[in-house]
Amino acid sequence: MPMWHHPDSPAADRARELHTRLTGAQPQAVASAPATWNVIGEHVDYYGGVTVIGLVDLRAAVAVSPRTDDVIRVTIAENNEETTEDSSLEALAALAAAQQPTTDSEGRTIVPPAPTGNTHTRVAGMVWMLINRQLLSRETSGMDITVVSDIPPHAGLGARSAMDVATALALISDHEELADAPMRARIADVCAQAVTLFSEVPPLRARHTAALRGAAETVSVIDYADNSVTQAPHPLGKEMSGFVVSVPAAGDIAASVAHIRARQRFVHDACHAFGTDSLRLLPDAAPRVVDWLTAVHEIDGPEGQPTLPDARNWLAFFDDETTRAQGVARSLRSRRGTELFSVLGSSQTELAAIYGLENAQQIAELSALRGAVGTRAASAGIANAVVAYVPAVKADLFADDLSEAGLDVIALRPGEPARPE
Repeated sequence: MPMWHHPDSPAADRARELHTRLTGAQPQAVASAPATWNVIGEHVDYYGGVTVIGLVDLRAAVAVSPRTDDVIRVTIAENNEETTEDSSLEALAALAAAQQPTTDSEGRTIVPPAPTGNTHTRVAGMVWMLINRQLLSRETSGMDITVVSDIPPHAGLGARSAMDVATALALISDHEELADAPMRARIADVCAQAVTLFSEVPPLRARHTAALRGAAETVSVIDYADNSVTQAPHPLGKEMSGFVVSVPAAGDIAASVAHIRARQRFVHDACHAFGTDSLRLLPDAAPRVVDWLTAVHEIDGPEGQPTLPDARNWLAFFDDETTRAQGVARSLRSRRGTELFSVLGSSQTELAAIYGLENAQQIAELSALRGAVGTRAASAGIANAVVAYVPAVKADLFADDLSEAGLDVIALRPGEPARPE
C-alpha cells in the first residue's frame, strides 16, 4: 500500500468547483483549514491542562452559498466518496434543546443522552451555533455547504475539526476582524460548542485553536488554565521526520468515546461542585475531589459516577500528563530532543495502562521495531493510529516497510493555519 497521497490541486479549488457543479452558481465564500497532529496532552484540555499540537499540510476546504428555503444542505467529498444530507435550522434547534440538562422531582440534574450527530449534522450545526453566538445574521434562511477534505478521517489528524473551522470561516468570511487573535479565539470556542451540542464524537478544543492560531514553523502550546497560546520550536526538521501510521479503515470507537465522555462529565461535575473553571487551579484538587465523590456515592449512590479507584487514576493522569506536556514544551524550547521521546513514551504507556485507551498500542510497538525512536497515539481512543518520530536517514525505509505491511503512512509536513480562500 503506497503512502497517503498528497493532492496535486488545492482542496479550496476543488471545493469551489464541486459547489458550482452542485448548485449551478459560484459560492459566496470559500475557506480552508489544516489537519492537526497531537504531540501530547489532548486528554487534559477539559482538566485545564496543557496541549502541544502542530499543523499538517493536508487540508479541508468548504464552499458556501445562501438558500431561501430553510434547508441546510451539506455535501462532503472525502475518501473518493461524495455524500449529501439535508437539515434545517428548526431541526438543529431541536437537537440543541435536547442537550440541555433537566432536573428530576428531587432537584437532581438529569444529564441528557450524548449527541449522535454524524459529520453532516456537525457541519450543519455550525450554522445554528454561529447564528446563536451573533456571528451570523438571524436572517439566515438556509445554506448550501460543500466540503472537500484531503485529510484521512481515520488517522487521528483532526479531519472533522478542520471541517468545523473551514465552515465557520467560510460562513463569516466578510467579518472585518477575522485575522485578529481575539476573533480567532472566539471562533475556536464556537466550533467546540457546536461540536459539543451536535457531534457523536466530543471535541478536542486544541485542534480548533491550533488550526486558527498555529503556524507552520512551530507547534502550539495551549495552556487551558489561562487559555494562553504560545509557540515552541517544531520537533520535526532536517534530522527528524514524522509520520502518522494508521489502520486503513475506521474502527468502532463507540466504547472509547463513551469512556472519554464519562471522564469529561466527571471533571465538569467536579468543577461545578467546587465553583471553578479548572480543576488544575483548585488547590489540593485530587484529595478534595475524591472526598467530594465519596460524599456523592454516599448520598446519591454510585450510579452514573466513576468508582473511587478510577477517579484517583484519572486525576493522577491529568496531573502527570500536564506535567509531561509542560516538559515537552521546555524540551522543544531548549532543543533537548532526547528528553522529548522519553516523555512521549511515558505518556503513551499511561494512556494505555492507566487511562485505558490502548487501541494504538500494537501500531506503536510495530513502529518502534521498524526504526521509530519515539511513538505516541495520534488520538487515543478516537483513532487506531500513532505519531512516529523517525530519524530522517531512515524515513524512506520506515515508510516503505509500514506501507508494505498494509498500513496507511502519512508524512507530517508543516501546514498553514486556516484562512479564507
